[in-house]
Amino acid sequence: MYNICLITGSRAEYGIMKPLIEKLWNDPECQLDIVATAMHMEEKYGMTYRVIENDGYVIAKKIFLDLKDTSKQTVTTAISTLQVALSSYFSENSYDLIVILGDRYEMLAVANVALIYNIPVCHLHGGEKTLGNFDEYIRHAITKMSHLHLASTEDYRQRIIQLGESPDKVINTGSLGVENALKLPKLHKGELEEQLGQALPNDYYVVLFHPVTLDDEQDAEAQIIALLSALEIFKESYIFIGSNSDTGSDLIMAQINRFLKKHKGSSLYRSLTTQQYHSLIRHSKGLIGNSSSGLIEVPSLEKPTLNIGDRQKGRLHGPSVIDVPVEQDAILKGLQQLNTIKIFWNPYEKENSSQLAYKAIKKALIDGITTAKDFYDVKGECE
Repeated sequence: MYNICLITGSRAEYGIMKPLIEKLWNDPECQLDIVATAMHMEEKYGMTYRVIENDGYVIAKKIFLDLKDTSKQTVTTAISTLQVALSSYFSENSYDLIVILGDRYEMLAVANVALIYNIPVCHLHGGEKTLGNFDEYIRHAITKMSHLHLASTEDYRQRIIQLGESPDKVINTGSLGVENALKLPKLHKGELEEQLGQALPNDYYVVLFHPVTLDDEQDAEAQIIALLSALEIFKESYIFIGSNSDTGSDLIMAQINRFLKKHKGSSLYRSLTTQQYHSLIRHSKGLIGNSSSGLIEVPSLEKPTLNIGDRQKGRLHGPSVIDVPVEQDAILKGLQQLNTIKIFWNPYEKENSSQLAYKAIKKALIDGITTAKDFYDVKGECE
């Protein structure tokens, strides 16, 4: 029996990994323990650990981090709290592998503790580049503390190898989020309205905007004001999705709530399931904001994305994504171009991504994955 611990801190993260979770959960040779923490455990983010439980999974451990605000002190305290809690948990529970995704600060805490406890880590979505966020540094740091890498494109696989990871431990699986976008049944508009508890406009854009963590906290407020001023001029209906727990998101949400008081045709949902989110996008005219989902998942839903600012700077994307700076006039120009998008090629698309990820994990476990590894020098780079 292989003991695996999968740790998730947000609804979006869980949704991406859900098809992999299903395969590991149903494998009689695997004991999968799910740990829910961070945004999952917060009332203001929708207590989304319940989504996991409603899907039929038992959560082995819930870790509350008290994300009472999004200040830097709260964020760094949360990292410390999670490390202490995981240290206690791993002292009582032994694992052959820990599975984590992405570049959130809570996943850095997971990798830190796993390193000390000598537990191998499988990391999804490494090697990517997002120059506007400190997530960039967290992601590459996690790569160096991980032992099996499931990359979302071949370019990102090569970057992980460039960081010194052995090629046979770096597998291009494509994005599990794209697999969800392609395979998860979409709700009819009436079904979606029933689940959301209100009618949707005939035509609308989805808006999802997060802080850029390498900027000053106050910049988040200036950026959302620039976006909202452009949206006001554009005169459409908008459905906002709640921002994440990064520093500055409280300022973003305050401005969005102020906007909604004046624009009754628009609305806000703090958190949605993956199926609800994809269905909402599918019935919309496109996504506006700076979410990675706009670059990775939305093209496979055949909807355009207006990608605003530097948060996703450097990340691969297809032709259905329009990049604009955080300036009112540039945003307006981009909005006017959205309905001209006709091509939805997606570099993250790969057939059966979750099956590829599952097979890679099983092979690593069968082969006896350990934390010992060499530094792989790319030929010609270090001579």
